[in-house]
This record gives sequence, structure tokens and C-alpha cells, in this order.
Amino acid sequence: MIKYIKGDLFSHTPIDKSVSILAHACNCRGSWGAGVARVFQSKFPSAYEKYVDHCSQHSSDPSKLLGTSYLIPTSSSDPGNRNGHQFYVACLFTSDFAGRKKLTPKDIVANTNLSMQHLLSQVEELQTHGTKFESNDSSDLIVVNMPKINAGLFNVPWEDTEQELQQFDVDINVYVID
Repeated sequence: MIKYIKGDLFSHTPIDKSVSILAHACNCRGSWGAGVARVFQSKFPSAYEKYVDHCSQHSSDPSKLLGTSYLIPTSSSDPGNRNGHQFYVACLFTSDFAGRKKLTPKDIVANTNLSMQHLLSQVEELQTHGTKFESNDSSDLIVVNMPKINAGLFNVPWEDTEQELQQFDVDINVYVID
């Protein structure tokens, strides 16, 4: 289920001591240079360093990252971590580039589906090892927090991404500022 929350994604606070997931759509080139990605970089520099390293490991063919996700635990010293809450940053690799070289909206939406599948498999794996992710009290579904992914620099109509996200058995909080 998708729930819209008016406010800043980075003000999200989990209800209990569980780990929260903050997700965003990423390019495969190791750059969080603009848009919400730049804010992720300033709030979670440790995650940014891991993201850059992950992308550099695939520098011979960055497109192999398309349709995958990279779930990164943040450091307690990151400015985005406050009041003892821990966050994981979920990088959803939905387009190889941003700007003029970005993929078509149809391809980006297809990669969003694959990236979400990969993210949820990573969450399941971590849960088997004891990580307690934020979940909905009434349904026990995992909560993923995100902006309107793909709608910014990747220029995909939000309705297309929204339709794809609705297929997943997960609660998605979409933060909107407008």
C-alpha cells in the first residue's frame, strides 16, 4: 500500500527501535550529485562512500547494476542519524545515467520493479539474521520510505512508477513536499 506523507523524507522517525529504510532511485555511475541524491549524500556520507565503491566495482559495465538494489547500513556518526535511530539507505538502480543519457521511462519503470524485488529479498535475508525493520503495526508489512522516485532527474511520470510500486506486498511511505 502506498501512503502519502506531506513533509521531508529525512525527518522520518520510526515508531520504535526498528531500522528504517530510506529508498531512492540511483544511477549506476556512482554519482549522487543532484536532486534528492545530493541530500542523501550530505545526510549519509558513509552510505555515499559505499555506493561509490559498489559502482566502481562494476565500472567495466555499470549497466549490470540495472534492476538491482544496494541496501546500505548507515553509520551512527552520519548527520542523518538522530536520536539513536538507525537507517538503511536503499539504492534502487533504475537508470544507467541521468540527464540526456537516461533510459526511457518504460525501461526505468521495468528496472524499478526488478530493483524492488531485489530490495525485498535483501530485507528478508537480513531479517533471518535478526535485523528488525520498521513495519506496519496492523499488517506487519515492512515499511519503505521514499520520495516520488524516478519523477525528478529521470523524468518518469510519477503515475507510471506508482502503478509499478503498488504490486509489492510492502507499505510504502511516499514523502511529498509540494
